[in-house]
Amino acid sequence: MGKTIVKDSTRGLGEFESRSRDAGAQSTSTAGGANVSLRRYLGASVDEREVHEPRSRRPLTMDDIEQRARERFGWDLSGGNDAPQDVHGDAHPDAVDEPLPNERPPAVQPPVPTPDAPLVIDLKFVALAAWRYRMAVLAGAVVCALAGGAMTTLLAKKYSATATLYFDPQKLAVELVENDRATSPEVLNATIDSQTQIITSRTVLETVAGNLKLTTDPEFLGRSSDNAASDMNRVISNLQKQILVSRQEGTFIFQVKVTTREAEKSAAIANSLVAAYLKDSRVNAEDSFGSVNTSLVNQLTALSKAVIAAEAEVRAFTSQNDLFAVGGDQIADKRLQSLDDLLVAAQQKIIEAKAQLDTVSRLDINDVLVGDAAASRTLGDLRNQYASLSANVSSLMERLGPRHPQLQSAKASLGDIERQIRLELERMVVAARSAYESAQKEEADILKELNVQKASQATNSTALIELSELERKAKAARDVYEAVLKRSEETAAEMSLYSSNVRIVADAFPAQAPDGPGRTVLLMAGAFGGGLFGLGLGIVLAAGFALFRQMTRKVVGPEGRRKKSLITES
Repeated sequence: MGKTIVKDSTRGLGEFESRSRDAGAQSTSTAGGANVSLRRYLGASVDEREVHEPRSRRPLTMDDIEQRARERFGWDLSGGNDAPQDVHGDAHPDAVDEPLPNERPPAVQPPVPTPDAPLVIDLKFVALAAWRYRMAVLAGAVVCALAGGAMTTLLAKKYSATATLYFDPQKLAVELVENDRATSPEVLNATIDSQTQIITSRTVLETVAGNLKLTTDPEFLGRSSDNAASDMNRVISNLQKQILVSRQEGTFIFQVKVTTREAEKSAAIANSLVAAYLKDSRVNAEDSFGSVNTSLVNQLTALSKAVIAAEAEVRAFTSQNDLFAVGGDQIADKRLQSLDDLLVAAQQKIIEAKAQLDTVSRLDINDVLVGDAAASRTLGDLRNQYASLSANVSSLMERLGPRHPQLQSAKASLGDIERQIRLELERMVVAARSAYESAQKEEADILKELNVQKASQATNSTALIELSELERKAKAARDVYEAVLKRSEETAAEMSLYSSNVRIVADAFPAQAPDGPGRTVLLMAGAFGGGLFGLGLGIVLAAGFALFRQMTRKVVGPEGRRKKSLITES
């Protein structure tokens, strides 16, 4: 057994030198690479000796703990490598040593994944990666916590002011009863809830913005533009976002809450909003009740005109439908006979105009010159002038040369006569066409009127029925006029009885402290939230970085040979 130990030790020295070189190449970033390799070699030697010698009792060392952790769980507690290592110092968990000839395996070997084993990313992998880069993760969490706390100091303070109103439903119930409308709780609640929309209506908000000059306030306006209407729309939109009108459950109490960056501004806007709402309600009430008498008088005037118009319509309908008789004959019958005569005359006129248009349209200058076609007096004069000039040109051509100025002047005059003849022909065509179109229009007008009269004759049987309907409408208009007249007398006494059904319970006062939690709570919450965000982000980045390094690193075995990488081979 002694010889075996010496022989194994001698062979182990050679392996130690090879492993030392490999460990030194893989641990260039640390100063104790050689010591780590020696420690691993000694651990491997101990395992080999345990095969031949009985295990002796000795206290556990750090190397024993690391070796057992690697063998059982694949953990690396030394912090010097990025992945669990086996007892021989292998640096990559997915690599398998190529066996050497006559090499005896160690007594206990850690589980080594096969080349086909997939890369597992589980909670243990993430935890090991976070522990491996724990300092960077903690640093990121601290930085994000400080940033989150600093962000809370930039939050603007908000101050709220609340004004309280009371809506009296009794007056509304009386008004509904007088108008013969239902007074159920649903109707009352719906009417009262509608006041929340009236308080934040555009009319009220425009009044508040004008009174407090909010169009010059950067909080509501932002950046001013050259368009006043656009600025007002922006101010009203921002002001609506800062107003909350709520009704206390089961009561007729309303709370108008305004939130701005200044306590005094919030109170001023809330009080101004309530005042503008009450003023708007009072103006509307005065318009609807205070001027009710004038409105009814105007209605009476309109209804009186409607009655007169209805009666006039009856008379107009009678006249329009020729329901009157003269000398025992209907006026419509006489008119129909006259239209028939006019239509025959118009049609004869169209025939003559059409023939004249066709004749004139076929004329050309040759027809005029030869004198075969009928012509106007103007064409006759032009034809005589053309004949005289034509004879003169022929005479000059015999006596003078073709380039003689007198001959050229005579030819120019002859061409001018031809142009005048063509213009006269065109004028005659236009005149004939105009006469033809006029005759057609006259026929169409007569025919249209004739059709109207024929339709009138056909509907005379129903005209009397329509006349009766118009008479009934006139009677209904007269009845409405009398009813409104009676109502105007009743509402004249109600004008002095009106009073507002909304009153102020409490005005708004500037808040003593801003809304929400205090600065300390916000700072702690911001720091806590930022720290959680930084911790989570750091763990994600650490896991990603560890995965990237595990997938891209090349592993070298103890004999200087490259190991088979599961990633590169698969």
